[in-house]
Amino acid sequence: MAKKGEETTNSKKIVALLICLMLILAFSTPLTAQSYTTDQRSKAIHVVYDDSGSMIYDYGVYVDRWGQAKYAMEVFAAMLEEKDAMRVYYMSDFDTSIGGSINAPAKITILGAEPPGIRVSKIHNTVTFAANTPYDAVAKAYADLKNQNTDEKWLVVLTDGEFNRLNGQSVANVDVDSFFSQYVTESDVKIILLAMGEDAEVIRANPNRGIFFEHAKTNNEILGKITSICNRIFNRNRLNFTNETRREFTFDIPMLELLVFAQGPDVKINGIKGGGTYSPSETVNVRYSDVAATNFRGDPNVIISRNLTGVIATFRDIPKGSYSLDIAGEQTAEIYYKPVVNVVVKLFKGRREVSPQDIPEGKYQVRFGIVDESGKFFESSLLGNVEYEATVRNGGQTVPIKSGDTISLQRGDLEVNVLSHFLEINTAKNTITSRVMEPLPLRERICNWIKKYPFIFWPLLILLLGLLLYLIFWRPKKRFPKYMKGVKPKITITNELGTRIDSNSGYFRIRKSTVWLPLCPETGTIRAAADGKPLPILEVRAIGNDYMELTNASKFSTEKLNGVEFRIGGIPLTEPPPQTKPMSCAASIESVYYENGIATTHSCSFARKTGRRRK
Repeated sequence: MAKKGEETTNSKKIVALLICLMLILAFSTPLTAQSYTTDQRSKAIHVVYDDSGSMIYDYGVYVDRWGQAKYAMEVFAAMLEEKDAMRVYYMSDFDTSIGGSINAPAKITILGAEPPGIRVSKIHNTVTFAANTPYDAVAKAYADLKNQNTDEKWLVVLTDGEFNRLNGQSVANVDVDSFFSQYVTESDVKIILLAMGEDAEVIRANPNRGIFFEHAKTNNEILGKITSICNRIFNRNRLNFTNETRREFTFDIPMLELLVFAQGPDVKINGIKGGGTYSPSETVNVRYSDVAATNFRGDPNVIISRNLTGVIATFRDIPKGSYSLDIAGEQTAEIYYKPVVNVVVKLFKGRREVSPQDIPEGKYQVRFGIVDESGKFFESSLLGNVEYEATVRNGGQTVPIKSGDTISLQRGDLEVNVLSHFLEINTAKNTITSRVMEPLPLRERICNWIKKYPFIFWPLLILLLGLLLYLIFWRPKKRFPKYMKGVKPKITITNELGTRIDSNSGYFRIRKSTVWLPLCPETGTIRAAADGKPLPILEVRAIGNDYMELTNASKFSTEKLNGVEFRIGGIPLTEPPPQTKPMSCAASIESVYYENGIATTHSCSFARKTGRRRK
């Protein structure tokens, strides 16, 4: 049966253990979870489609530009995102020679929120009369576009020849460069012109102003150029297979969207495998058109590109990792990716990151870059060569900065802007705004920190209290055994002639100054020589398990004691003695003095019987 003292100790241990377990469970649960998303920008895309006769029959030669361009526009429509709107302006609607109007509306309006199949069918089922190439279609498409309320505006022109009509009249030449330069000056419209064929309209590209030019000199280049235009508008890039045969691929950055474009007569995209199975969010079929134009209907010489058949599948929110494409019946397969890119600006005071809210004036290091899901800066080859443009505005001045620069902040408004350029045509940006304040007193800073981060302060305080309880109850302080307390041991004096004299001059005393401290061991002093003998007071400290430690052992060298030999348990200390010496609490303490050639030994020890005095 356990004794009463043991039951009390066990109860204290159980209580302390329960408190520790509660604290462990509380801190094993995450306090906050942070996720990163990329907002989708809305886009208005106005496509001017050249449905003139030369797209079918060019100077005595039948060509399949019409089929490739129309198939490519179906792919274009399939790639629209939810906030996008695409309007297609057919040039035949603006040809006044066949009853058209220079103010004709868009023939087709396609919304990204519509099902993919409906978007594609609007392109596929539209057949028009092939005639001339009026520039009025471009002017009207631009006029409608500049008034759109959207994040991005794109004017895409697909043509295979020079524009031959303007304001409803035949013209020999249209200064397209001047018109396009005027457009980008007056509004935020970006323009892409795709010229199809050797004799197509040619303009000067100026990407810095938002004017882009693609030239497909041969029919085989048209589809690739259209795909390049799609990737520019939708910020998509091609992802290479790590194993082409097994359709394996990998990426080290989360993907907002993967778009798989596979071509083949019987192609089927089932999903993506790797760390889980992912099914497509959307799937749409695209295929060649059978009818070129109403005025070429029934012409057996019209070229129909029957090899143009494919499937476009969209996958969203795919974590980084290695995957394989579950696909069948494909002749070609391409994957385009849109990564989750988060540009973050951080301020540091020394090694400590500071919150951008109400910053005290002083010097700070600014760092910015792309971060992963955990908020750490990282680099990925899938982002290409990432370049940054960054400025800091403070104190009425705006200066360019680089990541890692040290900036001196003055009282007033603060704004840091960072714009990243990656994969040539992609951008991501971030801005932090704050107010630089006068440095606060330490007490106020501590109070503000507690108010701002109570979810850190209070759990930390509870943890410290729990740790203190653990140390008090679970790991008690080191104490001397009970048989040493209240005892005044006798000193036995024996000379080599056999004479024995007992003395009560020795004593042991616990230092009361350390008794109340919960984490400090008990200390005490022992006098182990009779009065008049030059033996230093022994300073001891409890170390548990019926042992104590002599903390001033270095004072008991023979040299310092003028020839007196000091022993513990009958064994002399080493020379020179150590600073501290562990010893049994019941060990004998001896000192040997030499007088007139006769050795006299003083010895004392504590009895093991609890609370009994030696007589």
